[in-house]
Amino acid sequence: MESVALDDAVRWVRRQVEQGPLPSAVLGVATSGGIQFLEAFSGSDERPARVDDHYALYSVTKPLTGIAMARAIERGDLSLRRDLSTVLPDAPGGPAHPWRSAVRLEHLLSHTAGLVEPALDDPRPLDEQLATAGQAFVAGTRISYSNIAFHGAAKLFTAATGRAVHDDIEALAGLTGAADGSLTFDAASDPHRVYGQERAGVSPDRIAAARHPAAGVNGTAEGLLSLGASLLRALGGARGEVLHPETARGMTISRTAGLPEAVPNDDRRDFGLTWHLRDESSGLLHRDAIGHEGWTTTQWWIYPELDLCFTLLTNVLDARGLGVDPDELNNAVVAGS
Repeated sequence: MESVALDDAVRWVRRQVEQGPLPSAVLGVATSGGIQFLEAFSGSDERPARVDDHYALYSVTKPLTGIAMARAIERGDLSLRRDLSTVLPDAPGGPAHPWRSAVRLEHLLSHTAGLVEPALDDPRPLDEQLATAGQAFVAGTRISYSNIAFHGAAKLFTAATGRAVHDDIEALAGLTGAADGSLTFDAASDPHRVYGQERAGVSPDRIAAARHPAAGVNGTAEGLLSLGASLLRALGGARGEVLHPETARGMTISRTAGLPEAVPNDDRRDFGLTWHLRDESSGLLHRDAIGHEGWTTTQWWIYPELDLCFTLLTNVLDARGLGVDPDELNNAVVAGS
């Protein structure tokens, strides 16, 4: 049911959809008590939007991968200090990569691994992309946003647990009471078409086919909000949630404080274990936020102090470049909480 306090947030989304550039959208809000609000918005997309539709999450996949990793870490199955050389040993007679032993899981999950980054829609298998990635800088000395690092993390996860991280990610929704398949790598979930590929010069179909642990999940608002509600309860001290309270808090501790960006004059970003931390985001009125944005402009943000989680699912690449500023929506949701 719609809350009067969310009128401004609803108005913002409706304007972006009806006047462009968002083709469609679903807006959802949750607290630790569960989902409080869901509404779908149809625009230029060829199919009407429904609140239970799947959307391609792109980089919102990253914290989902992080949660699956953290569950293995808190069980003692996986260590943040496990290094990349354990799954990418040098082949006899091949080039030596001694620097890989210094690239640990903690670096791979915090954008500090220092790997040379291939294109997200690189047609080569992910194993080949990772094996041929060179060193851009010494791990732990800079921040450089990375997708291929998450495939390295996924290989460490499988080596330690015997499972594919994809399976653990897809199981997250069921752990929080959401419908099975709410978070999935399965293209049969029929996500909304991703627009803007010609402008961006990428192939969404190729990205989807790779089942990339940094960008491959298709999700519903229910899946993200139910997970967000569980995390809010954990961050509030409740046990028996998707993560132990100390695990949830530990993921939000900055791993990049004081480190320079590898790209000069890049916007300052701060990361915990896969979470984007917003404490240095000048566009937000309330900066106690963790979450992530996807290339499709999809948003998933959690405000622990406010007992608030919201998601915006949408489907056009880099709407920021088309004049959309999602921080405006963040502020409107917070003001309505």
